[in-house]
Amino acid sequence: MKFLGPPSSGSIAGTTFSHNRAGQYTRNRRTPTNPVGTGRRAFMRAAFGAAATAWSSLTAAQQAQWTNYANSYPIVDSLGQSIKLTGAQMFNSINTQLQNCGQAISDVVPVDNTTTAPSASVFTVTHLGVITITLSGTGAATDFILIAFSAPLSAGVSFNKTFWQQTHVAASSVGGAAYGSAYVAQFGTIPAGKKVFLKLTPVNQYGVTGTPVVLTAIVS
Repeated sequence: MKFLGPPSSGSIAGTTFSHNRAGQYTRNRRTPTNPVGTGRRAFMRAAFGAAATAWSSLTAAQQAQWTNYANSYPIVDSLGQSIKLTGAQMFNSINTQLQNCGQAISDVVPVDNTTTAPSASVFTVTHLGVITITLSGTGAATDFILIAFSAPLSAGVSFNKTFWQQTHVAASSVGGAAYGSAYVAQFGTIPAGKKVFLKLTPVNQYGVTGTPVVLTAIVS
């Protein structure tokens, strides 16, 4: 239903506010379908579920340690606000990320929040499906770098927030490595002239995630 009023977006209770070329309108809020799926989606859901189960098995003293840790290390949310997670939220976040890096769940709070910014001297993509990344090995062998790509996008796109994580490597990794085969299996043929975004996310050995570095390459 169309309405007049200040610019509005989002949902309140059962009503969603939006707009199109004809103006602002409201509609009944719908609950989207959200299947478990396969691949990365299924893996991350299983990892989160395992972390949540592990939290419930902690002693009260251990849960209190995680709560104290969460209070000491606020995070910045998607709106740029500094917020404090609950102990359970922090535990789930850290341990989901540890599993994402191939590590076991840990009931001990991180003893170091330091992460090292990853660096790549080369990032190239060809339409034949050859993707080369040359990492500079700026981190420790016990830490990790998550390697994620965007789908092929228009060369004019300057911002992207949707990535597919292909793998993770040790933060000390150096030299070139090829990632094209798995990328083509995920996205299909890579058209020449398109742009591909690469996101390198540092994660330390305790599961603490740092600030990603984003690079781009035009498909040659």
